[in-house]
Amino acid sequence: MMRPPETPKTLLRNLSDPAAEDLHWSRLVALYTPVVSAWLRLRGLRDDALEEGTQDVFVRLVRVLRTSPHDPARAHFRTYLGCVVDSVARDRLRRLRADRARLAEAWHNGESVVQPELPIDERLDAQFRLAAYEVVVGRLRRSPDLSPLQREVLESCILGCERPRDVAKRLGRLANTVVQTRRRLLRTIRAEVDALCE
Repeated sequence: MMRPPETPKTLLRNLSDPAAEDLHWSRLVALYTPVVSAWLRLRGLRDDALEEGTQDVFVRLVRVLRTSPHDPARAHFRTYLGCVVDSVARDRLRRLRADRARLAEAWHNGESVVQPELPIDERLDAQFRLAAYEVVVGRLRRSPDLSPLQREVLESCILGCERPRDVAKRLGRLANTVVQTRRRLLRTIRAEVDALCE
């Protein structure tokens, strides 16, 4: 895990000043962006969600530090930052799960799940990928090679919106086992969709 850098105390004092110059914030962002991104990645954010989450952390940090300055007597700055990262990651993942549930519901109801404002070629590509996804998932669901655990993870975590931790608890398995199974299944689905779309 990436270790956070040492944070200069003068920098933190300067940030708590409502009239803090952009220079101080730029310095903090430059210092901590790699750490924040790594921490968010460890919490499951990827691609656009990772980039947006990193920005969210610094936006929240600005608000928090301006209203209640960091008190080094209570905790290290990295602990303080870790709490903000956890909060942002939870919110982002909750939003992603809700979006996935809405898309799944629309897809099952036969509604369009492609954003109409996209250019026509992107919409066609997205519709084609969705059709390929449907074929791949249908094949996978009918596969006799899936273990009972894989089948449950596919139905509950990938096609449903149940969290791996909840599935693990329900099945009496380790959470990491369910997470790894989900990751392997998603990798398989992605590879097969990519192969169909080539």
